[in-house]
Amino acid sequence: MTTKGDENELLRSVALQNANTILAARRRAERRSEAYLAEGQRLSHAGSFGWKPSTGEIIWSEETFRIFQYDRSTRPTVELVLQRVHPEDAALGKQIIERASRDGQDFDLEHRLLMPDGSVKHVHIVAHAERDESGELEFVGAVMDTTESKRAEEALRRSESYLAEAQRLTHTGSWAWQVAERDALHLSEEWYRLYGFDPEKGPPAWEERLQRIHPEDRAKWQGAIDRAIAETSDYEVEFRILLPEGTVKYIHTVGHPVLNGSGDLVEFVGSSTDITERKRAEVLLAGENRLLEMIARGDSRALILDAICRLVEELTSGSLSSVLLVDPTANRLRHGAAPSLPSPYTEAVDGVVIGPSAGSCGTAAYRAEPVIVSDITTDPLWADYRDLALAHGLRACWSTPILSSAGKVLGTFAIYYREPRSPTAIDHGVIRQIVHLASIAVERKQAEEALSQAQADLSRVSRVTTMGELTASLAHEVNQPIAAAVTNANTCLRWLTRDQPDVQEARAAASRIVKDATRAADIISRTRLLFKKGTSRRELVDVNEIIREMIVLLRGETTRYDIFVGTDLAADLPQVVADRVQLQQVLMNLMVNSIEAMKDADGTRELTIKSQRTENEEVVVSVTDSGVGLPPQQTEQIFNALFTTKPHGTGMGLRISRSIIESHGGRLWAADNSPPGASFCFTLPTKAEPRE
Repeated sequence: MTTKGDENELLRSVALQNANTILAARRRAERRSEAYLAEGQRLSHAGSFGWKPSTGEIIWSEETFRIFQYDRSTRPTVELVLQRVHPEDAALGKQIIERASRDGQDFDLEHRLLMPDGSVKHVHIVAHAERDESGELEFVGAVMDTTESKRAEEALRRSESYLAEAQRLTHTGSWAWQVAERDALHLSEEWYRLYGFDPEKGPPAWEERLQRIHPEDRAKWQGAIDRAIAETSDYEVEFRILLPEGTVKYIHTVGHPVLNGSGDLVEFVGSSTDITERKRAEVLLAGENRLLEMIARGDSRALILDAICRLVEELTSGSLSSVLLVDPTANRLRHGAAPSLPSPYTEAVDGVVIGPSAGSCGTAAYRAEPVIVSDITTDPLWADYRDLALAHGLRACWSTPILSSAGKVLGTFAIYYREPRSPTAIDHGVIRQIVHLASIAVERKQAEEALSQAQADLSRVSRVTTMGELTASLAHEVNQPIAAAVTNANTCLRWLTRDQPDVQEARAAASRIVKDATRAADIISRTRLLFKKGTSRRELVDVNEIIREMIVLLRGETTRYDIFVGTDLAADLPQVVADRVQLQQVLMNLMVNSIEAMKDADGTRELTIKSQRTENEEVVVSVTDSGVGLPPQQTEQIFNALFTTKPHGTGMGLRISRSIIESHGGRLWAADNSPPGASFCFTLPTKAEPRE
């Protein structure tokens, strides 16, 4: 039987065993907790520390040793900590440690560590100040290795920077907007720049964004949005935006729908690209092609200059363009084109003097360099013309001289605006290309005028030369009707001096005198016309009539060389628009060539002239002879300037004749006539309009 004492002893033994068990369990739990904490710190790269400034004692966790890369046997000190701090951050770190130990305040610090191997770590230190049982200040805190997160942040910043730079270089902004409320969820920096909004003021409302769309393009833009929402589909649209200062941009937008987990459309994400430069280049290229075609086609200068102005006004929204041309005889600028400027203004500046202070255009022509006036109200160059310009609402004028290939000022090209404005780099590029085209158009016209005058002079020289060679024949032609008139006059006198005057016979003789005199006068008149110097004048002419006139004019030559002249002239031949004198010259040249080819030939000498109408609304005239024929394989070479088969020929007659026919829209060619001789043919259009 156990005693009370034995029970107590047993109870004490059990209690002691239980206490040991509990203590062992607690120690195991603490060790597990410490292990979990150490593993947690290792995984999170966050160590803990304790620091008592009064004694300098520092306690580090295992992860803190690892972060600072010190051996566990090392006794941590403030000096060791500062040795690891990056030199560029050491002053700041020391300052914070001193202030913390002095003021006893919590501190939060981010800095870099420079490790023994030269690598750099970023750490974030947070410490809390408290007092122990004895009232001593101590800090308990954590050290976090933020190197990886810093690298990730830096990589993200670089990525965002690259994206922003790429968007800037490509003029592309990104965006996202909510379908329900139309609120902008994201607008990139480049988007703000494209649309002219201030990012500091935050995302603009839907209505503000809508107001940026050009009024003429809003329906197209809204239609694309509505279809995309209705169909939950992508959308792509090109449109213009109108900025507050009047600048117009072309935008290409692509949008993509975003659905929630339930498959409902919640937002659109996409991009907007500024394609203004591309659009301008396309419009400018198409316009340049049209203008070059007009120049090549020979359209009038006024029409080409008008088209140039309209092209610029299409490229630069809100602009009004003009071209003034130099009048070298008066040192003034004359109106060339100004399709959109007020007529009273263009009339007032027509004839503006070229001088050092003559507005933008007169000054640009004087200096032979561009003159940019951004505000007419204040610029001294416009002192004499300011009231005129402002009265018509003109506030800016940029003028550029139109220069020839030799650098001579031909005129000026000007762009006006109704508000103060300076040109952009794009504007300068457009002006350079347009002024070059204007130079081609103006210089081409001047060259054509000079060439036309030279051709006219050369044609007259050719006519004079030919007529000089025909002097004897012409004298014979004139003498014939004069001699006949003298004979008839004598006859008339005899009839009148008879004892019984025969008035009837005398009247008949007098009529013959009038006819002969008229014939002689006609020959002299036609000859004088061929010698006459003047500008080309085109009118409706009868080709058959001209053929008959030239046969009469050259009758002396054909009679002299015993040449039979035959004709086959179409009775229904339509009239053509032509210069009578120039056609006479062509026929005379061809007929004289035929006469010279036959004058020494044996056998029958025949000259045949035909006219007929073709199905292509053309008149065809052929001059055929039975002479020596053409040089073998030289039917085209004979039309070259200075090429001749005659001993004393100039080699210009056929060249001039072909130029005349081609200027009338026709063709002139040669062919052998079988068996002997040659044939020259030319065509003239029956519906040709006189060219400028």
